[in-house]
Amino acid sequence: MRSHICGLVILAVLGACGHAITGPPTGPPTRPGLALTPFALGGGPWNVAISQRGLVYVTRVATDSIALVDLESHRVTASFKVGNGPYDVAFNAAGSSAYVTNLYDHTVGVINTLTQTQVTTFPVAGGAVRVLLGPDETKLYVTLDNGGLTVLNSTSGTVDTTIQLGSVALNGVALTSDRSRLYVSSVGGTVTEINTAVDTVVRSFRPGGLPQDLVVGRGDSTLYLANEAGWVQVWNLKHWTRTDSIPVPAAFGLALTQDGEQLWVTETAVGGIAVVDGASRAVIETIPVLGSPRHLAMTPDGTTAVVANEAGVVQIIR
Repeated sequence: MRSHICGLVILAVLGACGHAITGPPTGPPTRPGLALTPFALGGGPWNVAISQRGLVYVTRVATDSIALVDLESHRVTASFKVGNGPYDVAFNAAGSSAYVTNLYDHTVGVINTLTQTQVTTFPVAGGAVRVLLGPDETKLYVTLDNGGLTVLNSTSGTVDTTIQLGSVALNGVALTSDRSRLYVSSVGGTVTEINTAVDTVVRSFRPGGLPQDLVVGRGDSTLYLANEAGWVQVWNLKHWTRTDSIPVPAAFGLALTQDGEQLWVTETAVGGIAVVDGASRAVIETIPVLGSPRHLAMTPDGTTAVVANEAGVVQIIR
């Protein structure tokens, strides 16, 4: 699994992360600025999820736990156990529940966000990697490390279907705004489009390299793909053609700003965040965060980015 998801090696917290990087905002209030505030968080921070009411969860793969982070005080206000190797988290729209993929348990955990507890688990037929809620939140889409995409009933956990998309880990997932189409990336070098009404494959393409995170642009006409081979690839979803390849070293995690005009990309192997201008498709800023930044997420108001850094740091950028 190390070759598929870059492993879970826990690095020492870097002393250089203890100071703030300051600078003027790069855009309107719907985007973060460049002020970086890091704080130490052990346990291998890997992924970040933020609910619509501002609840921030950070998965900690080495301690089998999730940290609840307060963005104002820059501290962890709660930490609770889940399954073995929590990788990804998805909140429901109300923010009352969340779902966590427990990679090594082969389960999806259901979390009560009021009590901060994992209340039950749903078994799946492989290591659970990514998770998303379907169009009406009755279905969970769970990617597996064996190339399977499993569709679960979000209440009972029963398996509706499993779509086999190869034999290696499916590391990236993204939905269109109406949730009618799901895009799934495989580290085997493919991206597949799924019709979520009937849960069938519509089409696929082979970008090559080592595909990681995905995000659909505003208007659902563009798909951005982080390719760890050193690119962010841009695809036209109407014509199913690649329109750009933006050089970004070790591109891993992706997040769009609220206005859709900037794409933020974690550079895992070089310790940076690349800020890509959506119009020019060029890197306009690189924020040095050091360590091994993995996934990141934006707050609902768009003013803050939160980065899970495997080196033992959570970084807040605003």
